[in-house]
Amino acid sequence: MTFDPVPYAASALAGPLLLTLAAFAVLLLPLFFKTLRGTQGLVSLGAVLVTLVFFRAAPPAQLAFFSGALNLSPLSAYLWAFAMGVLALFIALSLARPAAPAEHEGEYYFLASMATIGLMVMMAAGDLFTAFIALELLSLPVYALAGIRRSKPGLEAAYKYFMLGAFGSGMTVLGIAVLNALYPSLDFVSLKAALPAQPLALAGFLLVISGFAFKTALVPFHMWVPDAYEGAPTQVSAFMGAAVKAGGVVLLWRLFSLFDGGPVREIFWWLTVVTAVFANLAALAQNGLKRLLAYSSIAHAGYIAVAFFGGTRGWEAVLYYLPVYAMATIGAFGVTLILERDEKGPKIDDLAGLGRTRPWLAAAMAAFMFSLAGVPPLAGFFAKFYAFAGAVASGYTSLVVIAVLMSAVSIYYYLRVTVVMYMKVPANGEDHPAGAPGLAEALVFLMAAGVLLAGLFSRPLLALAAEAARWF
Repeated sequence: MTFDPVPYAASALAGPLLLTLAAFAVLLLPLFFKTLRGTQGLVSLGAVLVTLVFFRAAPPAQLAFFSGALNLSPLSAYLWAFAMGVLALFIALSLARPAAPAEHEGEYYFLASMATIGLMVMMAAGDLFTAFIALELLSLPVYALAGIRRSKPGLEAAYKYFMLGAFGSGMTVLGIAVLNALYPSLDFVSLKAALPAQPLALAGFLLVISGFAFKTALVPFHMWVPDAYEGAPTQVSAFMGAAVKAGGVVLLWRLFSLFDGGPVREIFWWLTVVTAVFANLAALAQNGLKRLLAYSSIAHAGYIAVAFFGGTRGWEAVLYYLPVYAMATIGAFGVTLILERDEKGPKIDDLAGLGRTRPWLAAAMAAFMFSLAGVPPLAGFFAKFYAFAGAVASGYTSLVVIAVLMSAVSIYYYLRVTVVMYMKVPANGEDHPAGAPGLAEALVFLMAAGVLLAGLFSRPLLALAAEAARWF
């Protein structure tokens, strides 16, 4: 049977186009139809769910569009489904606990949708030019989302994120300019064929890698993360932790794979080690829950980078790691959102007594903490196991030993959250009000079930990741 790429291409591209139209609809239509105000979130969530309908079985070959700028394959389908899932959870959390003032609701969902479209293009980019444009389409809306409330913490978070992000973008475009002067084509296939690189090209690659390392939050390009996560609305912090990081990981993954050895891989080795060591040690001193999750996010960037060294098994591990990490992170931020009383979120000690007054919520938070720590049988354990096993099989045992030791260190600060919830009483004598479960609680329980089931039944998700990795 002959494969006809046209129906698949039309179906696959219809999804992002529909999401784009919906984004402009929620932004502009309430200006003309006042009755639509207050429904933008529901419209956006509906558009995401309809977009998922357009995902069809992946084609048996990679399809290139726009002169190779965009590649559609089982890999891009897997990553696009991941991006849509993160956006759906973000919108649902925002419906449960509105993050933006009512007068800015349209802009809020418009920015989130446009950031996701940038993420999707970034994940399917076939060359560095497309990747950079997609990076900016992802970054600029998130800068605005961080300060959507226009409060002092939010504006401070947006300012720091924008300034450091602009610096990273400048490094990226400078590196692309250097490479464009040396190579006739900047698509990833041509770049790999043209290597080994000359010294000037190596400088260009390092600049590009540094720019994308900002989005992934590898040390020392992590400076924006703690303040941005703490000051931004908690829903936006969850989106940054799950979606923005995933985009940076995919691009760094592509750049890493261009080199079979040499100084670039050595630099990645040191970036991985420094990230894992610094983030875990810094997390030990954190008292704010959102700052703790920020350093946790940095540490997991290091663990994911370990998987880069695992070859084919490493690629499978990365694709398994991303959704598993996203569920635990979004779930943990969801609990933070339910408990927060100000924009910077609760302190860890504010969770005291939660295990008694809201046992199901405390149990969900404990599941997220143990999954992030890598405790079996939760999905985080298998994510780390697959990531580290691939690197060991490729001969990077010393790197894995360091990552395992730092993962052991992380157990302390993850366990600290659980100990506070179950073994301490509130210092001020005020218990957490029980309240009736709502949409936010339902989403948290859904994520908790996800990290448990993805661990107990890891084979199906790993099989999907393995099939997608074959097309990298």
